[in-house]
Amino acid sequence: MESKDTQGTSTQVIRNPFLEAPASKKTMTVVGIYIAVVGSIIQSATLSTLLPVAGREIGGLDYYSLASTLSGIISVVVMPLWGYLGAKNPAIKRPLFTVSLLIGAAVLFARALAPSMMAVVVPSTLYGFVSAGIFVLGYSMIRDMFDMKKAGMYLGICGTMMSIGMLAGPVLGGIIMDAASWRWVCHMIWPFMLIGGLLVFFGAKATTEEAAGMASGVGKFDVSGSVAIIVFLGSLITALSLGTSFLPFGTMGSNALFALAAVGLVASVLVIRKKQGGAIIPATALKNRNTLSFAIANFFCMFSNMAVFFFLPMYVITVMQLPATEAGLTTTLYSVAGLFLSPLFGKMIGKAGNARGVLSFGCIMRIVVAGALLLVMAPDANIFVIYIIMLVAGCYNSVQSSAFSAGPQIQLPEDIRVQGNSIIQVGQNLGGAIGTAIYTVILGSMGIVGGMPIALAVSVAAAAGALVFALRLRKLED
Repeated sequence: MESKDTQGTSTQVIRNPFLEAPASKKTMTVVGIYIAVVGSIIQSATLSTLLPVAGREIGGLDYYSLASTLSGIISVVVMPLWGYLGAKNPAIKRPLFTVSLLIGAAVLFARALAPSMMAVVVPSTLYGFVSAGIFVLGYSMIRDMFDMKKAGMYLGICGTMMSIGMLAGPVLGGIIMDAASWRWVCHMIWPFMLIGGLLVFFGAKATTEEAAGMASGVGKFDVSGSVAIIVFLGSLITALSLGTSFLPFGTMGSNALFALAAVGLVASVLVIRKKQGGAIIPATALKNRNTLSFAIANFFCMFSNMAVFFFLPMYVITVMQLPATEAGLTTTLYSVAGLFLSPLFGKMIGKAGNARGVLSFGCIMRIVVAGALLLVMAPDANIFVIYIIMLVAGCYNSVQSSAFSAGPQIQLPEDIRVQGNSIIQVGQNLGGAIGTAIYTVILGSMGIVGGMPIALAVSVAAAAGALVFALRLRKLED
């Protein structure tokens, strides 16, 4: 059986073996992806509470944020690599997804046994494989198996899975940390990775020959560009994260890292200009208006998000002197709206063929929430007022999870969809890593009490930047 591909700009008749796969195999794949999403979000939602608690026990409060930021560096390289391999051979998405999730399970298991914060930070750098597996390959596999409208609905449900993870993670994590240990939180999460990876491995599949018609013609992977980006981001994020502790700004070590970051940035730009579509960040994909707009909007959304998502629980623990369970509730309430709004937003995006309206609404809500927190945050703030604000924040959280999962799969031409989506997800990881590093500098240099208002003001500015690029999105036909 052959099906006409109406997902891109081509009218060529191609065979899509994933669209033709048995319903039971499709279901197994989707369930596996959903389980992986839940586990990944539980990890993210508990990390902002887990790391300070672990730091108090094993040391490393001065640099614990590296456990989050350095994983973003790996994901910035692995996402384009997975996108490249998935575009070249769609049949390989399934095993690559499984490998990514198994690496994530191993990282979490190693973290649970860590005797020091450095032993947490080092294996955590590899956690970027999980983000690449889920957000580049997982979302792409859902799009491969269903038409545009159904894919929009199923991808929107990914937002519901994110909300479930964010609801369950902080509450269960806080209770476990207060009653037992932060190590048992890690043991709670890694089975999600294992089960999700195995379900996808035994789900919908195709041989390389069967999926050949879906493959995109891509050249060699950009190794030199990958090295340049690792040097740039690794040096920049390490310098920012350690600038108020081990490598103070202005010292020889700090200046050397910033100089190395500048060299890496220049080299990255030169590689992109020279290799164009063959670069790790393909210039040909960036020339697409929607790819560029989604990527930059995703960067600014995640940059804005980290001031609230990553540092608010830490503020509650260290400044307001409340237990981990109450700190975890800030991110739990952040997720309630997504239970019912994310599928709705995904369906709206699929029907409209454009995420502009949904994403713009989310950016405006992000500005409102960060502004409200800016007004109320104080050491003696009423925690229930913060809870109410975070409940409202769930509106933009559900927008982000649905807009950047469903939108790119619907608004990018098929010939650049996989690689274009990898660039968009790179924007998210860059925003998270660089945002966390910059907020670390602000809070480290100005103190948590004095720095939090500045961090929230920066968050408002970043959300405004995301709104500008959300408004640039256009339907695929245009």
